[in-house]
Amino acid sequence: MVALQEIYGQVLEMGGSFVAISPQLSKYSKQVVNKNNLSFPVLSDQDCAYARLLNIDYVLPTKLQEVYTRFGLDLQRFNGNDSWILPMCGRFIVDTHGIIKNAEVHVDHTRRPEPSEIVDLLKSIG
Repeated sequence: MVALQEIYGQVLEMGGSFVAISPQLSKYSKQVVNKNNLSFPVLSDQDCAYARLLNIDYVLPTKLQEVYTRFGLDLQRFNGNDSWILPMCGRFIVDTHGIIKNAEVHVDHTRRPEPSEIVDLLKSIG
């Protein structure tokens, strides 16, 4: 999210905006916003309900659940449930008429679009 903050000013100058959506409880999302001085909103998708509507939710595989547990990554506490359901990483570029102009979704959280791509995409639909 820090990388998104770096381009947020450019996005605003172009007349755009964005939000981040997280499965974390809002109290933890607020901590992320404060810790990283984020200027954009971070919304809480309780129980991945919105991700489920978009069909971009998945259950973390059992082996990864075990790894998370061993490393003390307490998803149950942060997400407020014990489902191990997470959203896939996604980016949706929506124009002023509500039309999705670009969508990119990955189950692998390490495959995120570069922030500069967002600026380029906004310029192309500008």
